[in-house]
Amino acid sequence: MKICPSCYAVCMDQHWLFDEKARAKGEKERGKKELCPGCDRVSKGRVDGVVHLKGNFLANHKEEAKHLIGNVAERKLRRNIAARICHFEEKDDEIVIETTDKALAERLGKEFEKAYSGTLDIQWLQADSFARVYWQRD
Repeated sequence: MKICPSCYAVCMDQHWLFDEKARAKGEKERGKKELCPGCDRVSKGRVDGVVHLKGNFLANHKEEAKHLIGNVAERKLRRNIAARICHFEEKDDEIVIETTDKALAERLGKEFEKAYSGTLDIQWLQADSFARVYWQRD
């Protein structure tokens, strides 16, 4: 059994997941420490998506927006352990998010459009291996 020393995910039967009982068992048995795919991507700075959220609406609803970002990222992480936010930067009327997973970047943009309307533009780059997402509402 492998245990990620960063997020404490466990690898069982070559599948990484969050399981408290398995983690406790692995720690008791001194499981091998190894970064999970998500933590490995973050440590190497592997970015597969960038999300730009911008506009006056965002400036006035920043806490609500950050809550939505956290919820979307958490749901995606439960399905794909490699899908992580690796960098998050706030400016006056903009939030820029770098993700380790292009589908997470796309999902963030779509959830903002669904929740708050606005304009969404998704650009797939490098033969669909990288997503650049722009959402704006003034």
